Amino acid sequence: MALLEVQDLNVYYGVIQALKNVSFEVEQGDIIALIGANGAGKTTTLHTISGLIRAKTGKIVLDGTDITHIPAYKLVSMGMAQVPEGRRVFSQLTVYQNLSMGAFTRKDKAEIEETLERVYERFPRLKERRNQTAGTLSGGEQQMLAMGRA
Repeated sequence: MALLEVQDLNVYYGVIQALKNVSFEVEQGDIIALIGANGAGKTTTLHTISGLIRAKTGKIVLDGTDITHIPAYKLVSMGMAQVPEGRRVFSQLTVYQNLSMGAFTRKDKAEIEETLERVYERFPRLKERRNQTAGTLSGGEQQMLAMGRA
């Protein structure tokens, strides 16, 4: 079973069809890229998967759960996140504070610390720089931070 399944997704902006029968699967551990010209539907696809835009027809399944009609705020609590272009870190906050901002929906301190350790394992440079302000990180380090926060 795929981690994410998108089946025959159709999305409209008014009478304009933005997505037509989009289907794909993402397996656990896969890294994928959506590639296409401007206006091809890349952002619309991601916004629809993350609940920001409603599909007219089709189905989105995350880890066996149909999320097609679940609003974005509920998807966040289920673990859905996006890392926007442009890194968008809180430049005046430290690396640790930025990562903590990503955990605001969680209440269990042990779970938060466990997640933080996983981020530091994936991005050891962030652990080295945890007390440094995000605005002083390199562009690549800021991207790591944005991904870790998500």
